[in-house]
Amino acid sequence: TFMFPGQGAQHFGMGAGLYETEPVFREAVDHCADILEPVIGLDLREVLYRRDADEANAILQETRVTQPALFVTEYAMAKLWFSWGIRPSAMIGHSVGEYVAGCLAGVFTLDEGLALVAQRAKLVQAQRPGTMLAIRKPEAELLPFLADDIDVAAVNSPALTVVAGDFGAIESLERKLKEQGIVAKRLRTSHAFHSHMMDPVVNPFTEILSEVELKQPTIPYVSNVTSDWISDEEAVDPSYWAGHVRQTVRFADGIGRLL
Repeated sequence: TFMFPGQGAQHFGMGAGLYETEPVFREAVDHCADILEPVIGLDLREVLYRRDADEANAILQETRVTQPALFVTEYAMAKLWFSWGIRPSAMIGHSVGEYVAGCLAGVFTLDEGLALVAQRAKLVQAQRPGTMLAIRKPEAELLPFLADDIDVAAVNSPALTVVAGDFGAIESLERKLKEQGIVAKRLRTSHAFHSHMMDPVVNPFTEILSEVELKQPTIPYVSNVTSDWISDEEAVDPSYWAGHVRQTVRFADGIGRLL
């Protein structure tokens, strides 16, 4: 199984050793970076490998850069494994990581995948900032603590749930959890992903996706939204991919399905 992480996993220097030593990885990154540079207004290679680490990490916190950088790194790593004759019988991605799975499965081409991730990131970046909180608590036990303006953004394991909302709502929740002795930690994100704060992204992104000829997947992968194998109908439905930015990432259930 190939597994592709989502936002929050990014850091300066990710893949640097592979870029220096593995021609297949380097060629994939170079190709993607050249395509993306006029779209995102910077050279990803500069940010990932060449700048001052603190400056680069600050840039990598910007969603418009983060998501393309993760997509490119994960795609290049997969192509490297492919070149060694290692191909997945199944895949799963976390949030934006599912776009890498979709690309490798042939749902959209590399050029289309890069354009979609860049436009998705740009739309998300334009939304009101928010924050996310990882909590050591099963989803069902956490729900009574949540106000209407906080959403379950991700279920990463049976006892680790991520919620998202605006700063005031999350700060209020943090105080309640602390009073109960429940461990929680803020995530390194610029926005409240997979929450109601992403609602304005859905319609314009659906329109963008409607212009892409989505195809049925050739490699099975597990959906974040349904935590089941992606169906042909879902894979080719623009509303599935657009709603993906808003829906809860049901990663723990997805891993259960893989197992």
